[in-house]
Amino acid sequence: MLKEHISAVKALLSRTRFSIIFVILLTMALAGGLVVSLIHWHAIAPLPYKHADRLVWLHGEMLDRRGEVIMDKALSNIAAQYIASHDSQLGLVAPIFYGEGLFTSHQEQPKINVTYTHPNFFTLFGLNLLAGQYFNAQPTENKGLREVVVSACFANRYMHNRSQGAFAASNILFQSIELDTENYRVVGVVECSNAEPQLSAANHQTDIFMDFGATINYDQPLLEHLSVRYETFVVGRLEEGKNIKPVAPELVAHLNQKFSQGLVSFNHGKDKLLTFTYSPLHNRLKGLLKSTSNWLLLGGVAFLLITLVNLFVFYLLDFKKQQSELALKVTLGAKLKTLRGAHFIQLGVLFLISALGATLVAELSVHMIKQVAAKSFAHMGWLDISWWQHSLMVVSALTLSFVFAQLGFSQLSFRHLHSQMHGGSKGQTKQLPQWLTVNVLIIQLCLGTVVLCLAIWSSIFFIERLLTPTGIDHADVMFIERQQRSWSREAEQIDSRKQVYLANERALISHPKVASVALSAITPFNTSYVASIGKSPQSVDQITINSQLVGAGYFELLTQRVVAGRVFTEQDSELRNVLIINRKAALLMGIDEHDIGITLYPGKQSPITLIGIVENTFTHTTGSLPILYFPHDYYETNILVKFKSGQSMSKSEVVKILKQQETTQNVQELTTLSALINELNKTAILSLVGGIGLSILIVAQVVVGLFGLLGNLAYSQRAILLIKQQVGAKHRQLMREQVLLRLGHFAVALVIATSVILVIANVVSVSLSILLFSYTLSVILVFSLLFFIDLYHVYKQLKKD
Repeated sequence: MLKEHISAVKALLSRTRFSIIFVILLTMALAGGLVVSLIHWHAIAPLPYKHADRLVWLHGEMLDRRGEVIMDKALSNIAAQYIASHDSQLGLVAPIFYGEGLFTSHQEQPKINVTYTHPNFFTLFGLNLLAGQYFNAQPTENKGLREVVVSACFANRYMHNRSQGAFAASNILFQSIELDTENYRVVGVVECSNAEPQLSAANHQTDIFMDFGATINYDQPLLEHLSVRYETFVVGRLEEGKNIKPVAPELVAHLNQKFSQGLVSFNHGKDKLLTFTYSPLHNRLKGLLKSTSNWLLLGGVAFLLITLVNLFVFYLLDFKKQQSELALKVTLGAKLKTLRGAHFIQLGVLFLISALGATLVAELSVHMIKQVAAKSFAHMGWLDISWWQHSLMVVSALTLSFVFAQLGFSQLSFRHLHSQMHGGSKGQTKQLPQWLTVNVLIIQLCLGTVVLCLAIWSSIFFIERLLTPTGIDHADVMFIERQQRSWSREAEQIDSRKQVYLANERALISHPKVASVALSAITPFNTSYVASIGKSPQSVDQITINSQLVGAGYFELLTQRVVAGRVFTEQDSELRNVLIINRKAALLMGIDEHDIGITLYPGKQSPITLIGIVENTFTHTTGSLPILYFPHDYYETNILVKFKSGQSMSKSEVVKILKQQETTQNVQELTTLSALINELNKTAILSLVGGIGLSILIVAQVVVGLFGLLGNLAYSQRAILLIKQQVGAKHRQLMREQVLLRLGHFAVALVIATSVILVIANVVSVSLSILLFSYTLSVILVFSLLFFIDLYHVYKQLKKD
């Protein structure tokens, strides 16, 4: 018996092509099934917090008069503080604002993440102190709070003196640190933990925590009510036994009253409205992943089932070739039980090797997913495969091997052994039902056609988006985000910021590495600013779209094409009574080049004149957005720099130049536009590569399935082909009959596949020409595969005789 088992395992080496194809495809399918199941469980699993089912977050929106959303998932800091202080349905609540700062105590002056919140934040999310205490929540009038809590990771990296030996949290306490040139005292050190909720951005880790009250300027409350931000949140825990209820109407009314007063005070009209809704925190942290994981799970299960069906027919074709050998062994006295056991061992080895390979592929896949998806999906760091999940996969694989072996043996008959040894027509094998084989064949053809069509279409779609011009020349362009402390709109402060910028501009333009300089509040692809615009002053006729504040020379620096009119001059920045729009905004407003010079109305502010239309900007993430370009008002004096070819500057070089103009200046962040565009296009590249890889894998499955199915069909028709030959049929005639038979099957598959593709095309907007090209090419490829494989098998059967 042992000898027979060893012989069965060695036989796998003699059938290398079968073994390698079988192991590779099964490995990929098992690994894919495990990974998508893990992701789905991660998406629906409870949050790892105490009373997680009672945790909620406040969903804020800004709406226009028509009820259309202007800003979604956004709050002002003062509104967050007000609701957190006055809403009684939450037993434990914390307002949160995610900011950034420069750690100026350190020689490198790194940019760090700062979370402004309430001590309740640490209790809600189970963040434990390693030393010290939490900062005290101060009354609103004490905005000069100097106490902070630092994370152990930050302290170990930037505050630990290596000469003192191992890191100890207690040594960090009561140290004085400088953040944005302001001094703070460390009163606590909190553990490094991935439990911190990634509310604002995936993969976010806080370096320093301080009191939320520090974010609010109580001297200008109306301006604070207008400062609606995407980085502000309210998170809390419902009282036990309570369900989510609407925010108290009196709180909403109070905040909308203050918001309207602020709009009127700053000439923005009063046609906007704030809404506030509590939602489960689980939806905020895992909502996007949950919807994605549902499709992933469906695709993964379908892929696994298709693979198993394909591998079974492929295995069955190979197993039937062993019938003469098995019949001979039985004739020579081998026990059927021994042969069956040896075959179980043989298949078990194949499935075990595949399962072990799948464990490795799954671990590598999870590692890659953590790296790639960390910036898109919150808490991917929680994604891990446990030992028991690997064990379950191995047990499942071995169970499947037993099922395959049982089904395989059920297709063989050991009667009429003499005929089997000679390949006669009697008692060779049992066959799968004809209807089942044909239906599976049609499904394979449908699947191949649909997958190939979608793969070709998606490849063209992503390649087209990657090849779409960005609308600007981003080579050698850097955006300098200055560290700004003054946000006052008083004339004296604005003039001070203007003079500092002009000094910076002169210093930079005189540098041998620099070609040109321009003023810009935000990067060209930033969507933080919005503004209302219309052809009439009536609010109902106006739309709210993205906006930019730019200075003279901005469009020339970026080589952004002027479609009509002219660009800004220095005088325009002084008067601020003109506007430039891009082509997308012009289309949205029903404006063309003949409308240059018309009067437009930005909200309730003074009318302005349209002086130009410029080319759209585009990236895969942002698409082509409608944008209004206003002359810069020196509110945020950030800088765009165009370097001479091949030149660049480090942060320290830029800081040195700026400090020579005004010693308190510093740089928050340097962003290379080319790197920014690559990051915004990253998802398109990953989608293209991932889609092509997945499509190749599925098509490989289809090819293997077709090879096995058509091989089995040809094998079952061997006796009929032999009879036809004996009565005078020629090979060419038999081949023609086979082609006509398969044409019928292909026609049925084509009708079904076409229907599926048309349904998908109705759901997903797609160019008719691209769809037609993708469809035609996929049909030709599947048609070629079908007839090449089928004729190959039929020819082999005819050749045997």
